[in-house]
Amino acid sequence: MRHFLLGWLLAAVVSAAHAAMPAPAAASAASGTAPALTPQQAQQALNVLENPRDRAQVETTLRAIAAVGALAAPAVPASDAAAASGASAAAAPAALTSNGLASMLVRQGSRWTTEIGDALKESLRSLLDVGSVGSWWHDRLVRADARADLAHALWIIIAVLVPALLVEWFAKRLLRRALAAVAARRADTSRRTAPESVTVESATPDDDDAPPDTPDAAPASSEGRGHARRHTTLLYRMPRALVSLALRAVPLLVFVGVASLTMSAIGDAGGPIESALEALIDIYVICRLVTIVSRLCFQPDARQLRLLHISDAWADFAQRSIARIAIVVGACTAAVEVAANFGLSDAGHLALLKAVALVGHLMVSALILQCRRPVAARIRAAGEDRPSFAMIGNALADAWAPVSVFIVMALWFVWALDVHNGYRVLITLGGRSIAVMIGMRMVSIVVFGALARLFQGRDEDRTLVHAHAYRYYPLLRQILSGAIGIVTVALLLQIWGVPIFRAFETGTIGHRLASALVTIAIAAIVALIVWEAANIAIERRLQRWTREGNLMRAARLRTLLPMLRSLLFVMIALVVVLTGLSQLGVNVGPLLAGASIFGVALGFGSQKLVQDFITGIFLLMENAMQVGDWVTLAGVSGTVEYLSIRTVRLRAGDGSLYTIPFSSVTTVNNTNRGLGNAAVKISIAYGEDIDRAIATLKEIGAALRDDPKYRDGILSDFSYWGIDQVDGATLALAGQMQCTDSTRWSVQREFNRRIAETFRERGIRIANPQRSVVAYADGSRPVVDGENDSNGNNGHAVEATARPPSPAEPARKPN
Repeated sequence: MRHFLLGWLLAAVVSAAHAAMPAPAAASAASGTAPALTPQQAQQALNVLENPRDRAQVETTLRAIAAVGALAAPAVPASDAAAASGASAAAAPAALTSNGLASMLVRQGSRWTTEIGDALKESLRSLLDVGSVGSWWHDRLVRADARADLAHALWIIIAVLVPALLVEWFAKRLLRRALAAVAARRADTSRRTAPESVTVESATPDDDDAPPDTPDAAPASSEGRGHARRHTTLLYRMPRALVSLALRAVPLLVFVGVASLTMSAIGDAGGPIESALEALIDIYVICRLVTIVSRLCFQPDARQLRLLHISDAWADFAQRSIARIAIVVGACTAAVEVAANFGLSDAGHLALLKAVALVGHLMVSALILQCRRPVAARIRAAGEDRPSFAMIGNALADAWAPVSVFIVMALWFVWALDVHNGYRVLITLGGRSIAVMIGMRMVSIVVFGALARLFQGRDEDRTLVHAHAYRYYPLLRQILSGAIGIVTVALLLQIWGVPIFRAFETGTIGHRLASALVTIAIAAIVALIVWEAANIAIERRLQRWTREGNLMRAARLRTLLPMLRSLLFVMIALVVVLTGLSQLGVNVGPLLAGASIFGVALGFGSQKLVQDFITGIFLLMENAMQVGDWVTLAGVSGTVEYLSIRTVRLRAGDGSLYTIPFSSVTTVNNTNRGLGNAAVKISIAYGEDIDRAIATLKEIGAALRDDPKYRDGILSDFSYWGIDQVDGATLALAGQMQCTDSTRWSVQREFNRRIAETFRERGIRIANPQRSVVAYADGSRPVVDGENDSNGNNGHAVEATARPPSPAEPARKPN
C-alpha cells in the first residue's frame, strides 16, 4: 500500500509539474477537469509526508525524475543576440584546452565542491533538526494517553533498575572488606620486598606530580637495576590487581542478573518498555566496565595495586575524569534511547545522539587542555635527556594539545557530517585498538616482570653467572620492548585494514625474510651463549687457582687469555656471519674458496708473521715467560710488560721499551722461575789465611740467614764450593746461597757488603788487581808486596808500581 501511495504521490507531483509548464492552447483545451482527491488519499499522502523516511524517499525520487527530465528536455532556441554572442565566443580562442589537465582539475574540483556542499547541507539539516524533537516532546506533553504511557513506562523502568542498583550496592558493601584485604596484603608484601618512594598527594595534578627525571650522571648499571625493580614490582602487582578487577566485576554481574530477572517478570516481550530497558542496561554495563577497567590501571585508592608508574594525584585525576565523562555521556545516551523507543523519529534520534557525542568530545578536549602544561613539561624533560631530540621534543610539547583537540573534534565532525559512515568505523576500530593496547600492556608487564625476576637477585646470592648475565639485561629489555612494540603496531595495522600479516604468508618475501632473521637470531644467541660460557669457565678457573694459591698457573692463564678470546671471537664471528649470509641468499661457497686461496697466498707472503704467531703460541703454552718476569730475549733483557699472540714487550732497566717479535726469539733466559742463587766469589791476596777466610764467609752466611729481613728469602745455608782460581797474586773463593727468585739480588748485594766490612775488620786483604814491586839499595832482587827479604823484613819500605820501561828511557838498575 505504501509503494502504491508513493507512486500515486509521485504521479500527482509530476502531473502538477507538467501542469505548471506552458503548453499550447489546444492541449489546455483538450485537458479535462482534474481528478477529485478523496479524504482517505489525502490522509495517506499526509502520513507519507509526516514520516521522515518516506518523505526522504519521495524527495530522492523527485530529484531523479527532475534530473531525467533535464536530460530529455530539448534545447531552447536562443535569441539572435545570444546566438551572435555565442558565435563570437566560439570564434574567440578558449582559455583552457577541452581535455587538458587544467580543465580536468577544474571540473573535478567543482564536482567535489558540489558534493561536499550537498553533504554539508544535509548533515547540518539533520543536526539542526530540532523540529521533530520538539514535535515529539509536544505530543508527549499534550496528549493525555501519551503522557500516561510515558509515565507508566518510567515507573516500570524505575521498578526494574532501582532494585538491581540496590542489590549491586549491597554486593559492593559485602566485597569492600575483600578489596581492602587485597590492597593491604599487597602493601605488606611491598614493605617486605622493595618499598617505593612516598609520593606527595595533592587535589589536582601539576608539574611537580610528574615522575622525577633520572639524573644524567647515574650509571647504566643502576639504571638497569631501577628498571628491573620497577618491572618486578608491576609483575607482583598484576595478580592482585586482576583479583581486584574480578571483585569489582561481581556487583555488576549481580546487577545484570537481578535486572534481567525483574525485566522477565514484566511480560512485555518485544514491546517498547523492554527495548528501553535493554538499552538502559547495556549503557549502564558499558559505563561501569569503562570505569572498572580504568580503575584497574590507575587504582587511585590502592597505590600498591597500580599498574602505571604515576603519582596518586594523577591517578585520582585520571579516574575522576574518565568516570565523569562516562556518567555524562551514558546518562544522555540513555535518555535519548528511551525517547527513541517511545516514538521519537529517526531524524530526532540522530540529532540528539550527535549532540550527546558533541558534549563528550568537548569534555575530552577540556581534559586535554587541562593537562597540557604537565604533559608538555614531561615531553620537554624527555627531550632534554637526548639532545638530538630536544628540538623535536620542544615542538611536540607546544603542539600536542592543539593537535589532540583538533583530532578529537575532527572525529565528531566526521560523524556529524556523515562522511561514509566514518565515525562508527572509527569508534569500532578505536575500541579494538584500545583493547589491543591494554592487552599488550598486560603482556609487557608479565614479560618484563618475569625478565626482571630472572635477572634480579640479592647481592650476597649473586654468582659469576648472574654477573655475566646481568650485563645483557638492558639490551635484552630493549629487544623485548622493540618486539612488543612491533607486534602491537602490526596488530593495530591489521585492525585498521592494512593486511600486514598477509606479507608473511608462506611463499612471500616477508616469510623468507622473517625465517632468515629468526635463523640469524638463533645463531647469534647460540654464539653469545658459547662466548659467555667460555668466559665464565675461564674466570671460574682463575678464581679457583687464585683461591688455592696456585698463582703461577693463574698468571699463565691470564697471559693466554687475550689470545684465546681473540681466537674464539674470530671463530664465532665467522660462523655467525657465514650463517647470516647463507640465510640471506648469498652463496658462501665462492667466499670460502676465495678465503682459502687468500689464506694460502697470505701464508706464503707473510711467513714471518705466521712464524710469529706459531712461535708465540708454543712459547705461551709452554709457559716460557709471564707478565712480570725478568727475561733475556734476542740479546735484550727486561721485565715482561705485555704478551700478545705475535710480540712481547720488555721494559729494560733504563726504562726503554723493547717490542720483540716471537720469530726472532730463539732462546729465553728467565730468571723468575722459583730459584735465584746468590753467587759469592771473592778474591783474597796471595798469602792470606784461606781457612780463616772460609770461616768468615760461613759466619756471614749464617748471620744473613738469621736476619729477619732476609731469612724468608733464603732457602739454604751458605755453600762453599772451594778455590775457584789461583794465580801469582790472588786466590778466588767461590760459593752460593740458594734463594728465591725475587730475593736473589738483594741477598747477594747484602752478602757482598758484609764481606767488605768483615774482611776489613779482620785484616783479611782482598786481592788488588795491580802488582807492587819494592827495590832495595843493596841490589838484591825485587820483593813482591807481601814477601819477606833475606833479612826477614817485609818489603813495604819502598813501593813502586811496576810499569814497563819507556822506549826512550831504557830501564836502569837503581844505585
